[in-house]
Amino acid sequence: MTYQEATAARDTLAGAAEALRSLAASLPFVQGDEIGEVVAQLAQVAAATRGALASVAVEAQARGVVAESGCRGTVAWLQHCAPGIKDSEAAALHRAITATGRRGNAPLREALCSGEATPSDAICAAETVDELRRATDAALHDAFAEGVAELSRAQASRAVLREYRTEMLARFGTEQSLDELHAHQQARRGVTAMRPVAGGMWRFEATLTPAEKAAVDATLTALSAPRRDAVSGAADERSPAQRRADALVSVFTKVAGHGQAGPLGASTRVTLILPVEALHAPCPHRTCDIFGIPHPGQEPCDCPEPVAAHDDLGTALLPGDTRRLSCGADVSRLYVGAQGEPLALGRTERCATPGQRKALAARDGGCTFPGCEAPSSWTQAHHLVHWADGGGTDLDNLALLCQRHHTYVHQQHIDGHVGPDRTVHWHTSWAGGHWAPDPGPCDQLSPPAPDDRAA
Repeated sequence: MTYQEATAARDTLAGAAEALRSLAASLPFVQGDEIGEVVAQLAQVAAATRGALASVAVEAQARGVVAESGCRGTVAWLQHCAPGIKDSEAAALHRAITATGRRGNAPLREALCSGEATPSDAICAAETVDELRRATDAALHDAFAEGVAELSRAQASRAVLREYRTEMLARFGTEQSLDELHAHQQARRGVTAMRPVAGGMWRFEATLTPAEKAAVDATLTALSAPRRDAVSGAADERSPAQRRADALVSVFTKVAGHGQAGPLGASTRVTLILPVEALHAPCPHRTCDIFGIPHPGQEPCDCPEPVAAHDDLGTALLPGDTRRLSCGADVSRLYVGAQGEPLALGRTERCATPGQRKALAARDGGCTFPGCEAPSSWTQAHHLVHWADGGGTDLDNLALLCQRHHTYVHQQHIDGHVGPDRTVHWHTSWAGGHWAPDPGPCDQLSPPAPDDRAA
């Protein structure tokens, strides 16, 4: 291209930008069968623009324009020239230019500058080429770079790139390089500590090897499959993420139920630090605003005020969480007074003994909540009358519930009983698209008397 041609191309940019801005206003005049063509044309323009921007940034780096501008680097220079470019977009473009500039990545650089590969795709592709280059014979490196570039031009997903990488490593990886890759993966694997997030929730992240991912994924996939309500026929309304969370908690709860100990002797069972008032239910006579302040004009009452509890790892628990956790988990309970002084140490006890679990499995067959078909191996033993309210750990006061419905009956305050036919009957009805508790008096719940806390 000559200088005159380059100048003419630049002159068309202003008109092209104006045409794009006016396109939205003209859409009502576009025929219905032409809208798809407009989308295709816009996609071509977007790809060409993306590639041209990458080419300009590469040229600016090569000529020293970025260095002479006084900007800190390419990202700052891009944003100085075009303030509308977001930080993440400028950073991704800079990373893509750097990654495709490494030795042997010329095909990827061409795909980036032509707009056929997005910056994020080019980065992922370059990382794939680098991994293959480290693990295979040098004679194959150019072929790998070209193969990955072709996948990028075809807009292949990252899953396809990962599959290509794994296949090439299986075919051409050397034993030493694969051992090094395994050691590298082992060094990177890990699980972060729990950290608080908004809304009183907690989050952690895991980085796993492919073999570990396969084992974890198989378990979570099996346990998180959506379950249609067998009675009402209603679909499982939980999101995939919520179903996986229920599955994950079910796995951990099952391990805790075996009473295993860690390498230093710490138990997998939860230890609850319980103030005397920790298990009081919210007062049914008063309503509060979002700050917990009672609305004016309400009659005073003598209901005890519930307080928060926590476990021995420092996790703060609302009264509802405390009751739900103590109902289904193996726990040690330490009661404390108003100043935090220990009052009595409750013994660690299982909600149901192994013999009771077998009897419950034979009696209930699985989750007893209406419409649920979860097998007994996925369930927990639930106290129909909470131990805090004097309920005993015997078969007439126990019912099997899956993790999902164990949480649900506590959230919805649904009661149940074991009938003369040895069947669990839940006091709930299908109404308004969900299971709701049957109307009835709301009993005030309270913790056990002090004399009953000691083992």
